[in-house]
Amino acid sequence: MTFSIGFLCAPPEKVAKALKRYFFGGVTLWGRAVRLRGSLEENLLELQPLTIGSQPKVLLASTALDGWTAVFEGDALGQGVAQLVSYAARRLLGVRGYFVTSKPAASRPDSSLGARQFRVLGPEARLGEVRAVWLIENNPGRWDFGTVGEEQPFEDVEAYGRRRRRDRFTEEMLVGYAAAVGLRPWDESFYRNPSYLVTNAATIRYPFTLGQARARLGLDG
Repeated sequence: MTFSIGFLCAPPEKVAKALKRYFFGGVTLWGRAVRLRGSLEENLLELQPLTIGSQPKVLLASTALDGWTAVFEGDALGQGVAQLVSYAARRLLGVRGYFVTSKPAASRPDSSLGARQFRVLGPEARLGEVRAVWLIENNPGRWDFGTVGEEQPFEDVEAYGRRRRRDRFTEEMLVGYAAAVGLRPWDESFYRNPSYLVTNAATIRYPFTLGQARARLGLDG
């Protein structure tokens, strides 16, 4: 549930109100936000059942970066939230946002493929994406690297010319890019309360428990 995380430059209360309007205004015709006080792990478990093809629950968490909200969703493949965060940054709120992904490489031929992404979002870009750097596994062991948009000052552009595609955007580079803008996505101490669980009436298709989703992804345990 933390493979892909979105961030928006707005407090969680404001993001929750915007998402309630978004869901009520035509996506599912119903939206509700409930305040949570648990740990990050406890709050993430509220996203169950995990799903594929629908977005019935979204978790918003305060962060140590003042005024910023983290956005999680219960996509069973660990690939959710990108489209929602991009739309929120561009249209719902008109603020800066980021989307990060760190998904391990496929562990077996039938498991989900890996990905590493850093995307800068904002209303100034026509499609909401100011900059994107990605490394995506197309087939087990075969990676596609690419960039688009305005290069950011903290990027290690020399690395993009490395012979092996997998070396052009490493995990260390991703963590460094996030740190350069004040984010620590995979550091649990970075997250705070209040948190909000935003739910809607989307049909829950293909429900998974966390254990079932982990097994589908080829993860231990």
